[in-house]
Amino acid sequence: MANKTKSRKKPLPDAVDLRPEKEEKVAMKSLVKDERTLKITGAVLLLLAIFLFLAFTSYLFTWQEDQDKVFRGGSHFLFAEDIKVANLLGRLGAWSSHFFFYKGFGLSSYFICSLFFVLGANLLFGKKLFRIGRNMRYVLVGLIYFSVALAFFAGGSVFPWGGAVGSMISDWMSSFLGSIG
Repeated sequence: MANKTKSRKKPLPDAVDLRPEKEEKVAMKSLVKDERTLKITGAVLLLLAIFLFLAFTSYLFTWQEDQDKVFRGGSHFLFAEDIKVANLLGRLGAWSSHFFFYKGFGLSSYFICSLFFVLGANLLFGKKLFRIGRNMRYVLVGLIYFSVALAFFAGGSVFPWGGAVGSMISDWMSSFLGSIG
């Protein structure tokens, strides 16, 4: 007979030897306070401020060319490849500036850019370069006041100087107080 050698099988490891890998738990509080998270958030806010500023400025010159395209609708307008807009920042710039100018606060939407800039600069540099509380007050008062004033004084204009919010408040105040009030 042929000589058969027995193969030795390695014993299976015990269940005790198989330990699950430990997952490192990250507390949300420590993640929010992390310096890298604050710097990334600050950089994103600064980029958003620059994006909105450029989109708003471009909208001042190209709103007549882009307005009929923006009125078609949000998702169709944003993701349709066949629509060409004149805004420097493309379809997203045209849509966001139309939203803030036409449906929002009009020309006073530039205050939103300053808010994002102040928040982003403070977070990115880790210092209190600007006072956030004071800036928030200026932004809120400026948005409302200038939006209403521009809507009242340029009420017959085709361009939405005061936006929908300014027009709504201006119309309400004119019906409540009269045009002289």
